[in-house]
Amino acid sequence: MNRPSARRSARVAAAIALSVGGLALAGCGGGGETADLSAGKTTFKNLCSSCHTLAEAGTTPAHVGPSLDDSFRAARQVGMSDEQFKGVVRRWIQIAQAPMPRNLVKGKDANNVAAYVASVAGTSPESLPFPYQTTPQVPDPPRQTPHQNE
Repeated sequence: MNRPSARRSARVAAAIALSVGGLALAGCGGGGETADLSAGKTTFKNLCSSCHTLAEAGTTPAHVGPSLDDSFRAARQVGMSDEQFKGVVRRWIQIAQAPMPRNLVKGKDANNVAAYVASVAGTSPESLPFPYQTTPQVPDPPRQTPHQNE
């Protein structure tokens, strides 16, 4: 077996295993500790609402990070549980990508924010509409008949 190919296969297998493990942990929520939703809302409003829209928080819409209402609405409609949402939010806090700093909140604060977001995200009936933008025309590719280049 080709060594680079074996290494690549091992890396792919490791990446898949880590992804599956991460998703399993994300679905586990924040453990058995009780969350303070009021404290989570306050922390969300102070640290998160400048980038993320969440209608229930009552802050002005933000357009830096994704709208949490939009992100969770479809999953909520098909029955995803608050505990699963909480696990997803906790994981996002840990593995955040720029411009969001990783672990912006930790420990009990992270648990509170995750529980608060999980309890309200995606519960508003509609998303804020983005302005209509036209899609540029894509020309049809030239059609070739069989044996045209012979």
